[in-house]
Amino acid sequence: MTTVRGRIRSNTTQTAEGHADDPVTARSEALSGLDLAAYELQQANTVTAKASGDITIRAVARSRETRDHEASGRDYASAMQAFRSTVPDGWSILYVTAD
Repeated sequence: MTTVRGRIRSNTTQTAEGHADDPVTARSEALSGLDLAAYELQQANTVTAKASGDITIRAVARSRETRDHEASGRDYASAMQAFRSTVPDGWSILYVTAD
């Protein structure tokens, strides 16, 4: 019997936009719309920039939530198949170890 243990991460994201006449203020506004205690900033991109100075920046953050996950099988291949098939929707595998 083989047991596979690992860690999974939530795929939940947050998105926020900031609008201003300069990029620093627009970025700051976008970041203030995110919960950066529970989410990790992934990107902050300029969406629009007009000659009039109106700038829009969109920020995207990914959940920091992780949890342990495990499954067993008669051998490594079946344990890995069980592990993958029991990862809940909206979660992804970060790493796996086998006993």
